[in-house]
Amino acid sequence: MSTLQNKSMNIFNRVLVIIGILLLGLGCSTILLMTLGMWDPQQMMPSPWEQVFTPLTQLEGTNWWSVVGVCVGLLCLGLCLLFVELVPHSSRKSAVTVKNDHLGHITASLTSIQDLVNREAGKVEGVLESSTRVQESSDGLHLHCCLSVTPQASANVLGPQVQERAKEVVERYLGKNVIGIHIQTQMAPLGKNRAKVQSRVR
Repeated sequence: MSTLQNKSMNIFNRVLVIIGILLLGLGCSTILLMTLGMWDPQQMMPSPWEQVFTPLTQLEGTNWWSVVGVCVGLLCLGLCLLFVELVPHSSRKSAVTVKNDHLGHITASLTSIQDLVNREAGKVEGVLESSTRVQESSDGLHLHCCLSVTPQASANVLGPQVQERAKEVVERYLGKNVIGIHIQTQMAPLGKNRAKVQSRVR
């Protein structure tokens, strides 16, 4: 199944889920209004539906609280699900498409690209640790590299070296243009939450 077909199926499934949530909300709201006495089924509904829903207006005690509680709970759940479905997801891609033709598509995982760049950066004198984020755009790739460097290192020297190495190795691996390599250097160790590669001890 192609990527376009997958997207179409995802949209179709989301539309079905949203319609189901709206129908659930409509049903719960109707039952809740009748149970609270705010909507008289004898006046609002044709026969035989009014005979089915009229007992809801006559509930008392535990039964009344049970119906109201279930309806309110389902409405809250429906609103949460609707919010999740309607709010745009920051879907982070896990792979870069290298080739897509009639034979199929070829991808490279973002992790492999990050590891590749980090290894190359670790070969540059003065780089202790490297962490890379890959961003794909319509005209090529952007690499965002955060480097932990030694106090004796010069950002003006090692920065261009990392850019050159990263561009060469990624373009050779993917066959795609690297149009931007953004380097951030620091002397403090990289955060624990970063995927990083330490350079070899020199």
